[in-house]
Amino acid sequence: MFSKYLHITTSLKGGGGKSTFGCALLDCLRSEHVSVAAFDADGAIGSLSDMHATRDADGQMVKPQDPLIGVQSYNIRDTSRDTLINSLGCEAKHIVHDVAGGALVDMQRLFDDHGSFANLFQTLRECDACAVFWHLVTPDKSTTDSVERHLDMTQNLGDLSTYCRHMAVLNRQGGRDDQAFPHWYGYYDATGELRGGQIRERLHAAGGQELDLPALKERTMSLVKSCQKPFGDAVSDPRLTLIEQQRILMFTKDFAGQLTTPVRTAAGLI
Repeated sequence: MFSKYLHITTSLKGGGGKSTFGCALLDCLRSEHVSVAAFDADGAIGSLSDMHATRDADGQMVKPQDPLIGVQSYNIRDTSRDTLINSLGCEAKHIVHDVAGGALVDMQRLFDDHGSFANLFQTLRECDACAVFWHLVTPDKSTTDSVERHLDMTQNLGDLSTYCRHMAVLNRQGGRDDQAFPHWYGYYDATGELRGGQIRERLHAAGGQELDLPALKERTMSLVKSCQKPFGDAVSDPRLTLIEQQRILMFTKDFAGQLTTPVRTAAGLI
């Protein structure tokens, strides 16, 4: 167990469902009354800010945002990336950062030197904190490659690698079954040779866990964002039709079911 858990949505490829996952995770934890601080590393235009920021009576985002009840925004691509480290000073045990796709390079610039990634983990050790990387995986091979790169970088840190956890989140958008993820699960090519699957094995060998991001129609997600409300509040928003409300409700229930005891244990949630 650690004093702090830094939850980071990640993938070297954009559009993999990181923000949908981040919003669902934050919504689920807050609905369970878990003390959690939220940060949107894609500035005030990110989905996490859209759906979870504190707003005034006119619907405008309150400034400044209290990350313990709303969402504090910053840009991982400029000097405000220091917020990733400074957020460890929050009172909350759990700190969620929705990070833009391909931001690993920017994270490596936190300490302005070649050993920046190692320095990040030295800081985690000093703060008795653990980084939980939530890797969004799609059928695109680049998302599996992204998991491999993160595993390589953290496992090369030696003892410091104990201050991180890796979670694979399979985006089931469109009702994708396991066959839709050949690079993740592995497959036999036309010659009968087994290809892929090794990164999944590595993640499990490193103590990582695997879960699904349930399917949610793109139209429904777009409507929820336009309501500027978390999933849990959108299920009763009169601007949405009954079928849209039910889709959101089923999504939130399915998502909560994916946070199994092994997943919650690895992520420090129990």
